Amino acid sequence: MRISIFGAGSLGSALGGLLAGTNEVALIGRHPHVAEIRRNGLTLVGDRNRSVRLEAAESVRDIAPPELLIITTKAYDTEEAVRICKPWTGKETMVLTLQNGLGNLELLRAWKGSSAFGGTTTMGATLLSPGRVRVSGIGKIVIGADMDPTGAAMLARIFSKAGIPVTARNDISREIWAKAVVSACINPVTAVLRVPNGKLLDSPVLSRFIREVCQECIEVACSEGIRLSSASMYARVRAVAGDTSRNLSSMLQDIKRGNRTEIGQINGAFCRTGRDKGISTPLNNALVAMVNSLESVARRQKG
Repeated sequence: MRISIFGAGSLGSALGGLLAGTNEVALIGRHPHVAEIRRNGLTLVGDRNRSVRLEAAESVRDIAPPELLIITTKAYDTEEAVRICKPWTGKETMVLTLQNGLGNLELLRAWKGSSAFGGTTTMGATLLSPGRVRVSGIGKIVIGADMDPTGAAMLARIFSKAGIPVTARNDISREIWAKAVVSACINPVTAVLRVPNGKLLDSPVLSRFIREVCQECIEVACSEGIRLSSASMYARVRAVAGDTSRNLSSMLQDIKRGNRTEIGQINGAFCRTGRDKGISTPLNNALVAMVNSLESVARRQKG
């Protein structure tokens, strides 16, 4: 299949490198990452070690329209991604979001209807240097089969052939919200404390704090008709932190690099929905304020 990955940073490049063995893959990303891939190919290290040659560009104008478009931009760039990709893609192009946060699928479905697929991934990826990505956990992909089961099954086969565990599920909205809860508990706390994910399991005080953040998020999700179990979601948060114990969360990586974070699309989304539904989210509000402050300082220092 002809696949384009828009927003090919760490995750998008890792996915592209794995999919390239059985598909025609093009990465759309930023200089100098794209320039290095065009010169010397893409190198994956860690859980998967390989060097691959694949198409890479900084603009969709330089790439043929794909059969499948995978969006891996930061969640705050989804609207811009739609604006750029809308005139470029064909009528039959399928679009899959594997982004963090809430609201991405809704934007894509407003554009592509049933040809837009929701998805989540637990793959860990870090951009080490231009053209070089560390894969720290293949994880698994979940693809939504709620609107087009046949299309979802076809996409699942593509990832499976690339050696990526994948399932197709009808309750993709619940899966997206559940992942957002996990992100809301792990990402901002690690960013504020400047610690790897596993450190969140070392302290009873931190464990209690994360449990309470988790409960706030669950109450907000429930107000939107998404039923999540408090016990199972807290266990999932701890399991993810344990499975990715040596990883630095994407939010912490953004702070360290002086980049914008996705706090507004993760904890901020829970806060906004909570306000609309009359649900108090004091801990999420505090995390948003702290991460926004850290982000502001880091971006000023970056210049």
